[in-house]
Parts: sequence; structure tokens; C-alpha cells
Amino acid sequence: MTDSKTQRVKFERKYCPKCYAQFEQVDVCPDDGTTLRGQDNDPLIGKSFAERYVIQSVLGLGGMSIVYKAQHKLMDRTVAIKMLHSNIKNDHTSLERFRMEAQAASSLSHQNIIAVYDFGVTDQGEAFFVMDYLSGETLQDLIERKGKVPYERALHIFKQICDGLGAAHKKSIVHRDLKPANVCLLKEDDGTELVKLVDFGIAKLLPASGKAQLSLTRTGEVFGSPIYMSPEQCQGLELDKRSDIYALGCLMYEALTGEPPLAGATFLETLNMHVSATPKSFAQMAPEAKIPAALEQLIFHCMAKKPEERPQNTEEIRDQLSALTLALSSTGANRATMSGPMPSVPCPNQPAKVNKFIAVALAVSLIAMAGFAGFYFFWPGPPDDRGTPATKMFWAMKMSDVSNLISQGSYADAEKALNDAEALSRTLVGGGQARLELVWRQRADLYSKWEGHAELLEKTNNQIIALLTARVVNEMKKQYESLKKLETFPTDSAVAATNAKLRAEAEVPSILVTAGKLNARKLHLEQARFLEKALEVERKLLGADSPSVCKIEGSLIDGYISLRNFPAVRPLLLHICSVTEKELDTSPEDYIRALARLGQFDLDQSRLKEAESELKKALDLVKEKKVNKELQVLLMRSWADILNQTNRQKESQETLKKADALEKTATDLP
Repeated sequence: MTDSKTQRVKFERKYCPKCYAQFEQVDVCPDDGTTLRGQDNDPLIGKSFAERYVIQSVLGLGGMSIVYKAQHKLMDRTVAIKMLHSNIKNDHTSLERFRMEAQAASSLSHQNIIAVYDFGVTDQGEAFFVMDYLSGETLQDLIERKGKVPYERALHIFKQICDGLGAAHKKSIVHRDLKPANVCLLKEDDGTELVKLVDFGIAKLLPASGKAQLSLTRTGEVFGSPIYMSPEQCQGLELDKRSDIYALGCLMYEALTGEPPLAGATFLETLNMHVSATPKSFAQMAPEAKIPAALEQLIFHCMAKKPEERPQNTEEIRDQLSALTLALSSTGANRATMSGPMPSVPCPNQPAKVNKFIAVALAVSLIAMAGFAGFYFFWPGPPDDRGTPATKMFWAMKMSDVSNLISQGSYADAEKALNDAEALSRTLVGGGQARLELVWRQRADLYSKWEGHAELLEKTNNQIIALLTARVVNEMKKQYESLKKLETFPTDSAVAATNAKLRAEAEVPSILVTAGKLNARKLHLEQARFLEKALEVERKLLGADSPSVCKIEGSLIDGYISLRNFPAVRPLLLHICSVTEKELDTSPEDYIRALARLGQFDLDQSRLKEAESELKKALDLVKEKKVNKELQVLLMRSWADILNQTNRQKESQETLKKADALEKTATDLP
């Protein structure tokens, strides 16, 4: 499940624990008089669940279930836990549908489908399953935020949806509720966009598994979101994977135009439109988007009224999307040829003048084809991603083959295809490293599934770690060179000095990001030396008491602590406190956090007298300035530690109890 900003706002609303309706700005359900629940009074938040999870917050609420964000007690993993509503958990049919959702999702192992780790029923009768916690936004969020998705980006999203949907169909699972809200978009470390399909809540396992299965998904029931439902789904007829293909067409239409293809004023009107009405063309809905005609044709093909008239599988759609992507990248700026009508062919018995025109046109076409061939097979590519378009296309085709072979269980063939893809990656410069990483990640996925290949899996993981480490070190070196150039930036006039300060401020975010990556890769010595140079330059241009300089000092402290260079830590902490204290009235939380960090450091170094004074001052300021509860809880726990180490155990226990009680009312939402 995702925790995007849009969803966080959405689920700040309270809900009724009896009817599970959602409301804003009221505390009591207007329908049944039940006290509403939210982040502040949900009884599960802060509690242990199923013995191994701690519930943190509410992520989402639906007609059958509620989804919580949780932390695994023993593993460093944040997860999403989906629970059946208490008012329907005794309903056998609902419980079975819930179980089938877990079964459907957990049977799928694909990078474009959310992973399910656990399923069960607690001693209290709470049915639940545990799945990936995804930090990103849904396609619905993106459409609402942007209005529509440019087709260049949309093509990348659509291909991944096809991959995930195809993996489900190969397991004979029909999603039956494919829509933009069930497509999650995640940003990978390398900046690429990863798509995850979620919510198989009404998924149907095609092979009947007995009478219970048939009764749960019997013909005549209408499930799904009406805006994306196929004609056969609207009529309650038997469904297969082609119903998902219709929904995919509706989804692609909405992503590109910003509007669903068919939407009536009522639920029933919308169903009737899907059965009999035809969507407007892209030229009518979004002429400014200049959507290629071939893409429009494919989408309308997916939305054909009769299942047999649609593409019969997602692989067919995926191949057409890939071909379109390749054609668009090859033609570059010549988009008119991709979106305009096909030229008419003159009749053979037209006058010679026309035939001369045909000859000229043919010659021009041949020259263009020769030019395209030269471009395709010989253009070396841009400086940061060397390699011919043909080589890159062959690499992409091999990687596509690998995904299909792994999903089919043809592991030996997949390994051979990966060897070919790796060889192609090594011929590329710049972007080749990113492709090599993708090859190795796919190889790790292969060996994790291929029994008896644990040593090769470990070797591949070590290769990935080494590659990522080398990338971070290279990033640090480039950043270091930027700092050296910044150091020589002229400051001999007021204007020059102002420009130097602006440049110096602009460098700070990237400095902190690079330092964070070094720390994550445990390159603590490199982190410290890099930040020492950054401090030297930034202090010179911004002044020692600049807030930006304090941010760099805060990151340097992490490096020093990891290196156990404790004598260098306290002076930096004291300096940060002195700077942030000056802004106490306008930014109290910055000073309180700095003071709390100083107090905790002194406590860890057994400077109990100093630590007690600093933490007591921070606690008093928290109450006075009324900053967030999370900070107050952290301070109270540090204060309890002080009390315990100074033989005030009773007071320590009382403080911990107060911290626990406060934590239950705190929210992790901004």
C-alpha cells in the first residue's frame, strides 16, 4: 500500500467503527451516533498486533477492510497490514473473499505486483494479511496533480502495468478492479519509475476450486469500479483476462486525457454507457497532448465491446507499446508523422506528372530510410549514454526475454539471456553502468528463485554493492571538484559576493545528499573528509553561523560518531545550539532538537550533570513552545534514562509510562 501525500490528506478524516463511513469536521457518526475514530484515538495505533508487529498509523479505509502502517518488531521492515472490518469478520463469505485476496496476491511474485508476506487470524478473530509498504503516489494522484500524463512517460508506466497484469493472468488470476488508484508509482534510487499493482480484493482465480469458489465469484455479481468496468462485467457475465484488458484501455485513456472514457451521472448510467456508448477521440478530448495515432488505435482496440475483438493477452499490448516507444525515440522530433493521418496512395493510371512526383517521393523515402539506418546502427549516442540505438534496443529485448523466462520458470534460458544482456551492457559507456546494475538485479532475482544457486546469489549481491559504492564515490569526487571551483569563486565586489553566496547555498542540498549516501554505504571516513572540505568552503562564503553550515555540521557529526571521533563531536553540537538558539522565537523546534541531541550525546558519554541540565531545558521548552509530540516523547525517554542512571528509578518508570501514553496519541502524519 502507498503512503503518498494525497492519501495522507485523504485519510486524516475520521471513520465510524460501526458502519465504517468516513467524515470530516465531526466527532460523532451522524448515522448511528458512534464516536468516530482517527489518528488520535484508534485503539490499535501504538499497540502490538499478531505478536510481531507494532501498528503506527492508518493508511486507508475501504468497504471491507482497513489498512494500517506497521513495523515488524524483529526485522527492520515497515509493512502495511490489511484487516477485515470487525462488523463483517464473522461473515463466512466476506472472510473467504478476504482469504482469496491474500491467496491471489501472495501467489504472485513479480516486481510490478505488491508483495504479500503473511496471512492469518489472531486469537481475537482479526483476519489480516501483511504486504509491502510503498512510499510513493498512485497513478490517480498523478492524474489529479498533473491533469494528464505526457504520453512519453505514460508509455513507460503502461508497459509495466502490462508486465504485472500478465504475471497475474499467467497464474489464472483476473484483477477485476484495475484502475489508476490501484497503480502505485515508486521512484527507484537511480531515478527510474517502478510500477506496482495493488488491491486484488475482488480478484478471481479462474480455475474453479470447488463450490465455495463458485459461490464467491458467481456469475451475476457486479464488482469493480464502474468507470473502468468491461461491458461483460457491467452485465454480470462470466469474466476472463480480457475484462482486465478493457479496464487497462480505460486506464490508459484517462491517464493520457485526464478524463475517463465513459462516465455517466449515475452508477447505472455509467454501466449502460460501457455496454453501448463509444468514447470520444483523443483529438476531441486532448488535442494539445498530440497523442500518437498508433497509441490511440491500440487503446480503442483494448476498449472493444466484445472480448474477442480486443487484444487477447497483455503480451500483445506490451509488444505494441514497445514498438511504439522505439519508433518514437527513432523519429525524434518528427512527431507529426506519428500522429497524423496516413498519406494516400496515387492511382497507377494518373498522368506522368504525378508519376514523376511518386519517383521523387520514393527517392526521398529511400534517402530517409538510409539516414534512419545510419542513425539506428551507427550513431554513437549522447555523451552520457554511449551506444547505438540498435545495441540499446537489443539489450532491452534481452531483458524483456529474461523477465518472461523467469516468470515461466525457464531459469537456465534466463541465465543465458542475462549473459547476453550483460555483454551488451559492457559495450555501452555512461548509461551502460545503469544497465549493468539492472542486469545484476535481475540476476539476483533469478538466483533467489533458482534452487541451489545461493553462492551465485551472494556473489551477484556483492557485485551490486560494489557497483553502488563505486557510483557514490564517483559522485563524491564530482562534488568535491565543484567545491574546489566554488572555493575560487570571485568575491571582490558586492555583486560577486552575493553571487558566491547564492552558489554556495545552492550546493548545500547536494552536499547533504552525497554525504547521506556515503553514510549509508558505511564510507564514514570518506564522508568525514568530504564534509570537512565542504565546511571549509561554505564557512568562507556563508559565514560560520549560517543555518546551512549548521546542516553540514549535523551531517559531519554522524560521520565522526561512526568513526568514534567523539572529541570532535561536542564542539559542533555546541555551535549548532548557539546558532539555533538565536532563532528560538521563530523556529523553536530547531533549537530544541539541537539541545536534545547535545543532551543525548552527553548522556551517552556519561556527562550526567551536563546531560541533565540540557535535557531538562529542552523538556521545558517543549512544553512551553508546544512543539510536536514525537519530539516530546523522545525527550521524555532520554530524561527517563537520566533518572535511571542517577538512582531515581521510580521517577524513571513514571516518566516512561507518561511517554508511552503520549506516544499513543501522537501521529506520524505531518
